[in-house]
Amino acid sequence: MPYFRMTLAYDGTDFAGSQIQPNRRTVQGELERVLEEIAAVPTRAIFAGRTDRGVHALGQVVAARLPAWSGSAHDLLRTLNARLPSDLAVIDAASCPESFNPRFEAAWREYRYWIASGGASPFLGRYAWNRRTDLDGDAVRAGTERFVGTHDFASFAGGGEGVPWSQRATKPRGTARTIFRCDSREILTRVGPCSDVSARVLEVRVAADGFLPHMVRNIVGALLHVGQGRRNPDWIDQLLAERDRRCGPAMAPAHGLTLTRVGYSGEILDEN
Repeated sequence: MPYFRMTLAYDGTDFAGSQIQPNRRTVQGELERVLEEIAAVPTRAIFAGRTDRGVHALGQVVAARLPAWSGSAHDLLRTLNARLPSDLAVIDAASCPESFNPRFEAAWREYRYWIASGGASPFLGRYAWNRRTDLDGDAVRAGTERFVGTHDFASFAGGGEGVPWSQRATKPRGTARTIFRCDSREILTRVGPCSDVSARVLEVRVAADGFLPHMVRNIVGALLHVGQGRRNPDWIDQLLAERDRRCGPAMAPAHGLTLTRVGYSGEILDEN
């Protein structure tokens, strides 16, 4: 039975998240609707990870079986993109073993978060958290270093999973995760199409073996305090030691976050 691995990109602004929900527009719902059209049977797409309402993706990985499909993976990509809405696209497709599970076989996932400083842009503001004041980039970088390694991230877990009495705390892995990379860098990007004006963006990159609900957005919320000089970088160590979400910072908004890559066995987390 033909089985395909696909990489999705989507603008999360008008989606209620990636996971299918009754009476809500979701990425999975739109994709499965089109897959069913071309397969002529109900088709389930397995996602590598869940993204919340308003979160974007450039590297979401999914897999689906298409029993009636006789074309190539390239034909599938073209057919899907001809029918999918403008805020969702398949950027890569390939046949894969039927045993492949995008979620459980993922070795790492990478998210990036954009914080824009200075004047607001109606275009950039769709994908970055606009802040009126600049952040101390060196302080933010010093803060990111505190997250690297294996830690209990309860103080950065949302959805009720970061409190001591949560069900998550009773599971074998609990709220422990390993962050392979957490860093930040300043980049320049245009404030909008056809514009020669550049905006300075602070990009926070986080790659880990797994993520708790809202974990990256809570990490960014803490780094904002550090970058504003309201907290020292060693405050991050205190938050990790507390292991209680009630001690953590306010969460950064969803629209600055993008799932950029999902890596599998043999795929290297490079410096790009």
